[in-house]
Formats: sequence, C-alpha cells, structure tokens
Amino acid sequence: MFEEDRLDDLDYAAERSEAFTESALRSVLGRMAGAPSSGVCRSCTDTIETERLRANPMARQCRSCAAEEEYLRHRSRRCGPREN
Repeated sequence: MFEEDRLDDLDYAAERSEAFTESALRSVLGRMAGAPSSGVCRSCTDTIETERLRANPMARQCRSCAAEEEYLRHRSRRCGPREN
C-alpha cells in the first residue's frame, strides 16, 4: 500500500512538471510572436535605448526602469513584499 502511494505521488509530480513546462513554453512562444517594442518605456515614457532594442526588440522598459523592477523583484523574494 505504501509503495502504491509513493508511485501515485511520483506520477502526480511528473504530470504537474510536464504541465508547468508546457505552460512555460507556450508563454515564451507567445511573447516571441508578439509585436516589437514601440521604443517607449511603459514605466517612465522615456525612449528605450537603441542598444537595448537591438539586443531585445521586444523590450518594454528602458534600462534603468528594467533594472529597478528587477531589483524590487529580487528584494521581494528575499524579504517579502513591502508596502510603499
């Protein structure tokens, strides 16, 4: 009985992992098929740097806004969300 429960748990974990991977791939492919960036940062409305757009034509934020967003996301993972 115990062995059957373990196998059921393993099957469930494998199914969840497969579903997650499939979902992640769909998300990435959907982003890749999207329209290229407008060239205007959606956070501060400044122009997105040309080098950034050459490297990532789908960029939605300028370098400084993207860096700030990434910093806040990492801080949130380490410390938990903070109120403004």
